[in-house]
Amino acid sequence: MRFLSHLSLAVVLAAAGTLAVSAMPQEAQAAKKKDKGPKIEISKEIRPQVAEIQKAMGSDTPASAKPLVEALLAQPLTGGDQYVAGQLAIQLGSSLKDTDLQEKGINASLASGQTSAEQMPAFLFYSGNFAYAAGRYPEAVQKLQQASAAGYAENDIGALIAEAYFKQNKFQEGLAALNSAIEIQKAKGVKPSENWYRRGAGIAMQNNVNGASGTWTYKLVEAYPTGENWRAALSVYRDSAIPKLSNQENLELMRLMRKAKAMEGERDYFEYADAADPRRLPGEVVSLLEEALATGKVPSSSSYVKETLAAARSSVAADKASLAASERDANKSANGKIALATADAILGYSDFAKAAALYQAAISKGGIDVARAQMGLGIAKAGESNWSEAKQAFSSVTGTRKPIANFWTLWIDQQTTPVAAPTPAPTAN
Repeated sequence: MRFLSHLSLAVVLAAAGTLAVSAMPQEAQAAKKKDKGPKIEISKEIRPQVAEIQKAMGSDTPASAKPLVEALLAQPLTGGDQYVAGQLAIQLGSSLKDTDLQEKGINASLASGQTSAEQMPAFLFYSGNFAYAAGRYPEAVQKLQQASAAGYAENDIGALIAEAYFKQNKFQEGLAALNSAIEIQKAKGVKPSENWYRRGAGIAMQNNVNGASGTWTYKLVEAYPTGENWRAALSVYRDSAIPKLSNQENLELMRLMRKAKAMEGERDYFEYADAADPRRLPGEVVSLLEEALATGKVPSSSSYVKETLAAARSSVAADKASLAASERDANKSANGKIALATADAILGYSDFAKAAALYQAAISKGGIDVARAQMGLGIAKAGESNWSEAKQAFSSVTGTRKPIANFWTLWIDQQTTPVAAPTPAPTAN
């Protein structure tokens, strides 16, 4: 059995959509009104044209000013003349909702060298935003980065820079930009949008960015620990783990998925049941599949459930009857192998205290896979809600199990310190 495929999850996560904005440069006009820079002087040669444009803009047919503005912009203007021509284009473009004219006005104002320090960040942003909308992504990155460096922090500019990189198939650069945007928001005390994390995870997964899939799904579930996100994070880790997870390691992962309320449908329950094995851990398989049936996540008509549940139920009595002898043998044994196997069996019946004691005995006796025993001990302590000792056990796990232990620790932290609700971003004045 398998989880939802890596590619399918990528598509689901990427469904957050692109992060671009479609803002209009009214902010640039607002900056103009507040501008305290030096007065702009224009040459006497263009004053008649400016007067004619202003008259047309104030008439009942302001659209008649558009060819006049375009004619003015087409001239080889510099300095104040170019700046004023750009401002007229911005004003008329905003009135007519003509984004092409607005873009020409923004870029003319920037090229004039007369744009004040107060206006510059907003002008650079809107120039970059227009370039993005037109598909000129390298230009968009350049202008948006300049705007950010100049102090512009509105309209999710960091996410827009990331999206401009993604459009160029520069996925590592885009993910780095998106991560930077997230860290900036967090530093300001604003919780980044879940869509930012989902977009990063989707991009990383769809494009096989080295090492990024696990990183971004971990970020996602760390910030937004929903069952859906936990499922995505654990599934991505499982599918991308190198070396491939052993059956026992997969069981340790599935146990966390169940704890995190991230189990969905037949596929997950079948995966878990196969990892547990009705012959090895019949009690755990019975508990799991009965839960699946009770919640309706697996249909009672499933032949797999019928057969597996019957096999597990038929083994429970004999398995339980053998545990007392196994405990005695574990205590007598010179090494911890019997104690470890017995602890695994008892953990399957949710007898967490007894399982924890046997895992500790196995570790003390030695001759076993210590990382496996520490994982079992951590899971048993988590089952008791003994969070501090569970985290201590998980912190001792080394080797290929370490990422699984880290996921368990993250989940425990979320039980003891609930994730704060998002703080809305401040509204621009």
